[in-house]
Amino acid sequence: MNYNKYGDVMKLRLYLLVKMTIGFMVGMLIAMLFELPYFYTAGVIAVLSLEPTRKSSLDSGIIRIINSLLALGLATLLFYLFGFHTWVLFIFVALLIPLSYLIKIDKGIVVSLVLVSQIYLEANLSYSLNAFYILLIGVGVALLLNLYMPKNQYIKQEIKVIDYPINKLIQDIAREQFVSFDGIDELLRKTYNNIQVELENINIPLTTKRLKYVEMRTEQVSILKRVNQILNEVKPIREKDIILNFLKEFDNKIGEENYASSLATKLNDLFLMFKKSSLPENREKFENRAQLYYVLLEIDQFLILKLTYHQKVDNLK
Repeated sequence: MNYNKYGDVMKLRLYLLVKMTIGFMVGMLIAMLFELPYFYTAGVIAVLSLEPTRKSSLDSGIIRIINSLLALGLATLLFYLFGFHTWVLFIFVALLIPLSYLIKIDKGIVVSLVLVSQIYLEANLSYSLNAFYILLIGVGVALLLNLYMPKNQYIKQEIKVIDYPINKLIQDIAREQFVSFDGIDELLRKTYNNIQVELENINIPLTTKRLKYVEMRTEQVSILKRVNQILNEVKPIREKDIILNFLKEFDNKIGEENYASSLATKLNDLFLMFKKSSLPENREKFENRAQLYYVLLEIDQFLILKLTYHQKVDNLK
């Protein structure tokens, strides 16, 4: 790729560092404005609640609020019944941690323990309300800062880059050359992960379309792996040459445009040819023909995936 991925990553990291700094200061200042004790904690919670995507930030914020409500309620009850003793605090921790894991809100344990420490250190149950206000300020500031997330401007370029190696793979298979799928596997994985992040930040039809495109290409590459393996095993015969020549027709027809329809029509002609051909003369030729017919079925599925993609994309409009 000819764009600066390293520079883009550094910009995203710098952006996160700036948000963390602003989040801490704003959270703490708001808590100070309302004259809340332990105002420093509001800034810490804001930093902890900042996540790489909007969705993950919202999810973690909700989990921390639920966990903190559970912790504050449980701590208030235990301190009210048994007093502010160290052994009571230990019982609280022994109950909170397993409960949090049991109901899958363990991501909020650290924040909850920090908030409950306010009640314990002050030996005053009224600080449970102060702790809850601190929590809302910290989580609220983080969610507001994450309303704006920078878009990955390189996803569109990555989508275009995917098609070239797939086109080359098909042509290498058609020419019976050595084929390596390592590069396309890595490219598909990275692009898919980038789009997933983008989708969690801004759920729009364009991002969904790109995600479906990468999913479709990933399935197609899996098919090409099977086709390549079978063709390498089959000895040179007339039917194999016909299939290899057909694969050469895919050249420059791997892209976002719908080339699959015309290729599918030609593939149907190949199916008819195979059905009308005379039966093989011996077992070896029969097995070769059977494997080649399976290759045609795989190629058919390859094209169906692309046609289905276009149908799904049309429905998104």
